[in-house]
Amino acid sequence: MNSNPLDSLGLSVGGFISQLVSFGVLLLLLRLFAYKPIMRMLDNRAQKIQESLDAGERAKQEAVNAEKEVVKKTEEASASGQKIVDQAVKAAEDVRRRAEQDARKQADAIIEKARIEIAHEKEESAAELRREVADLAVAVAGKTIGRSLDDMTQKQIIDEALKEAAALGKS
Repeated sequence: MNSNPLDSLGLSVGGFISQLVSFGVLLLLLRLFAYKPIMRMLDNRAQKIQESLDAGERAKQEAVNAEKEVVKKTEEASASGQKIVDQAVKAAEDVRRRAEQDARKQADAIIEKARIEIAHEKEESAAELRREVADLAVAVAGKTIGRSLDDMTQKQIIDEALKEAAALGKS
């Protein structure tokens, strides 16, 4: 019988060592030609994924910033629009107030002009009434006296009649 226990299992020491050396060489070759390139490729892929994630995060941050900027611009535009509306309302109120003042001035001028015209008409009417009263007084006096008065006497009678008519008109 054999003294080697591996022989009973069907293994030989020389075959085992040659298989062990072959496995080591294969492992070394795989490490040099397969493992390092595969690891490099996986590292590159991980780096690209990280860059994509970073770019996505930057894009997300830029979108948030852009949204904030849009909100800010919208608020500024709204405030500016409100300011313009307020100015327009104020300008319209000023125009309305000026138009109202102009209308009052015109109305006052028309009323004053009417008062002046009324006073003038009143004076003219009073003067015409005095003339008619004087003519009537002269006619009545002429008939009463039965003679024609000279100009001086006639003027004195007219003046007295006018004074009396004016005194009657005032009372």
